[in-house]
Amino acid sequence: MARTSVGYRVWTAAVVLSALGCAADPPSAFDEAAAETGLDGTLTVLPDEVRIQQGGPRVAAGASTEVWSVTNRWSDTDTVAARAAGVAWPAGSGLDWEQKYERWLNAFRRVAREGGYGHTIQVPTPYGDRVIGAPTLECAEVAVFLRVSFASFYHLPFFLQGWDSQGRQVLYAGHFGFVNRTGQRVARFPLFRSQYRDHETTWRAGAAWPKDATLRNYHLGDDDTVSWLPSTGGRAPGAGAYFDEMFLNKRVGYFMRLVLLYFGSANLADGANMFHVRPEAVSPGDVLLERWQRTGIGHTIPVVRVSEPMTGRFAVDVISGSMPRRQPVWDEPASARRYFTLAYTGGEGQTSEGVAYAALGGGLRRWRTAALRDGQWMNEVSTRDRDEAIDEADLASISARPTRFGELLVVPSLEDRRNAALGQIRSARQHLRMYPASCSARARREDAFEDLYRIEEEAGRSRAQTDGTHRLLEDWVFGELTYDRSRTCCWNSSTAAMAEVILDYAATEQRSNAAAGMCAAPTVFRAEGASTTSDGYRRWREHAATMGRGADWRMWSEDEPCTARGNTDDVPSGRGPAFTCR
Repeated sequence: MARTSVGYRVWTAAVVLSALGCAADPPSAFDEAAAETGLDGTLTVLPDEVRIQQGGPRVAAGASTEVWSVTNRWSDTDTVAARAAGVAWPAGSGLDWEQKYERWLNAFRRVAREGGYGHTIQVPTPYGDRVIGAPTLECAEVAVFLRVSFASFYHLPFFLQGWDSQGRQVLYAGHFGFVNRTGQRVARFPLFRSQYRDHETTWRAGAAWPKDATLRNYHLGDDDTVSWLPSTGGRAPGAGAYFDEMFLNKRVGYFMRLVLLYFGSANLADGANMFHVRPEAVSPGDVLLERWQRTGIGHTIPVVRVSEPMTGRFAVDVISGSMPRRQPVWDEPASARRYFTLAYTGGEGQTSEGVAYAALGGGLRRWRTAALRDGQWMNEVSTRDRDEAIDEADLASISARPTRFGELLVVPSLEDRRNAALGQIRSARQHLRMYPASCSARARREDAFEDLYRIEEEAGRSRAQTDGTHRLLEDWVFGELTYDRSRTCCWNSSTAAMAEVILDYAATEQRSNAAAGMCAAPTVFRAEGASTTSDGYRRWREHAATMGRGADWRMWSEDEPCTARGNTDDVPSGRGPAFTCR
């Protein structure tokens, strides 16, 4: 999960003062984009008064804002292009492009992640036998990246819509660029067709891959490093370098950078862009959303494989990014199953404010299909999907889905479930060793331990026995925090070097306790005594200095919208076992 991705980020001014008020952070990737485009506010969900409008923009083909031309319709099955063989279907397949999108996702290769626990994806492209490794993205970014990539590869229509609170208008971002309802460019967004090159018609298999030096230098953030690509100008390669390797049409790379920066998981939970789907219809390309608030972050989990090992029972594979960004993690059915049964996926229950989870947009959703109707682009529920769609207002059907998924999804063996839970625990721990402030990883670890407790209880082992076998000191050091009451949860730029300092502090603390004949829990890494003159992490900053690693410690920064920014102390969630000395 990424209760810190999760596909939503904070939009700041070009210069953000540090917690101590004495230094300025360098411009972020979004600050740079805002300076270029002139739009420095988030694109939120559409207001209710706007939602009743019908249709999207009117944009002429070949407009200067265009990113890629549209020559195919998603419903095509018998055109020249539709009859051609593709990366995952034979010639004359009879499939429409939505079905081919499913086949493309199903063709992803499952490979080891770069420098990390678990597996990720390799992506086939339509460019000869070119297969490309995984990018490093937030979770909502993964879902948008996949849909935009396929649509651009095969010249299919696509657009997202969000509310531009700065211009008080709906902004449409898609194959036609960033435009308003009349098809005019919004603010200073690029004239993609005029400004950037498309090499699709000139490149031939076996020829050198065309490069765009400017695109290669762009980043989505400091956390988007793509380690398997060569460095660019002395800086670690990031999203821009990846997009340059992914697309012959460089306009798509430039567009991808901006659409991922401006749109997030809240936009995917908007019925203007995706619609709810019945559990029985789950398919590759669908997206499972976790939502515990209407605006702000959530978690986004694309479905890549669905099988039916027995009649009426399904096994589902999913992938997900996180915040801080990571290569998408591939969860096989044994570990993916739990996501579909969570209350946060639009199930029963409500938030602390009394809002039903089912009303927040979470659960299984599917992309609306872009189509041209009388000169106007529309985002529709396609004819073939109408029997599988659930109305946004049907909260009873929406909230019943997690329970129904519990009935539909294959229950793995006890050993497979145990291995899946332990794998999720290892993955969360590794993420925390890289990003020690991550509250999402802390929550993922405890969620996995809850699964492990249930599994081991079936085998006759108590919680205490399970903790004795599987708990590590770091599980208490990185104890779970209450997300909306803890400023640590908004800090996405902590580092592996900081984790080493934090764990060394804990080990030193335990040695001191043992020497004094004491048994005491390690200090949880969290904000303590934060104020206008202290960011709340003094003890670890001072310990870094005693280690000779003072330069490795970073000051707290508000890296996503933070309701807890003014809180003095972070609040532990209370979940997890009492500490015991060994």
